[in-house]
Amino acid sequence: MTDDRDPGLQALFDAAPRAAGNSDFVARVMADIDSMRRRTVAGWAVAILVLAPVAWWLSAPVMGAVNLATRLMPESLVTIESAWMEQLLAPINSFAGAAGMIFLGVWWFYRKIFR
Repeated sequence: MTDDRDPGLQALFDAAPRAAGNSDFVARVMADIDSMRRRTVAGWAVAILVLAPVAWWLSAPVMGAVNLATRLMPESLVTIESAWMEQLLAPINSFAGAAGMIFLGVWWFYRKIFR
């Protein structure tokens, strides 16, 4: 860190009136912050109360779709004759493994390009 300060900026801070710790301004700001905090908490509570029944209502169709998808997915993408090689490649020799590898590749590409 440095102790160098911009003289113009320092002059602005020196010219600004000092607010007392017990002033009405500080009390009003803190009251506004408390009011905003209460509104935020109330908003989250209302959102949870509204979204919880919607999530419960949608859970049965989503679980049905997931069960149907797991029954339709093949156990392995490529058949391998050797049992030990099939066990070794089992995590990536499925639709879920291929989807995971594609996701990791896209995520790596995104991080290389945009970061």
